[in-house]
Amino acid sequence: MNSLRVSAPGHARTALPDIPPSPRLPAEREDELYAAFEGWWRQLREAADGDGGVDCREFVSAMTAGVDRDPAYLEKGLVPAVRALFRAADADGSGHLGADEYRALFGGPRVHPAELNDGFRAMDADGDGQVEEEDFVAAFCAFFTARSDGSAGAGLLGRA
Repeated sequence: MNSLRVSAPGHARTALPDIPPSPRLPAEREDELYAAFEGWWRQLREAADGDGGVDCREFVSAMTAGVDRDPAYLEKGLVPAVRALFRAADADGSGHLGADEYRALFGGPRVHPAELNDGFRAMDADGDGQVEEEDFVAAFCAFFTARSDGSAGAGLLGRA
């Protein structure tokens, strides 16, 4: 069985089964990705109850209150993490994601190909068959700050 290893800062990495293998990231990209998500994690934990975790209620509260309080809130946590994710997914270093790179990032046994195609088309703002970094960041910001299912970004993976 293949697994992806993930962790929260200060916690052991745990295996998540049933995730298809993906190409190994170069060490510097993996370090950048972990560091960026660790920064976002620290930002979220500041608004949490202090138990070391962030539950769904705390996550939603931190994101919405943070955005309401400080227009630059996303730039301090989410945006660096999403930019690092984009660079990790941009396997060929072209500066954009093609459909194959998008599928490699978001695909899996629980995601229907039609959902992936819908999500890719929604993120491909100009319809040129490529997702630019700014469109990727904007979609994730909309997704993580959506206040209802009908909000922009709610269909990030083609599910609206």
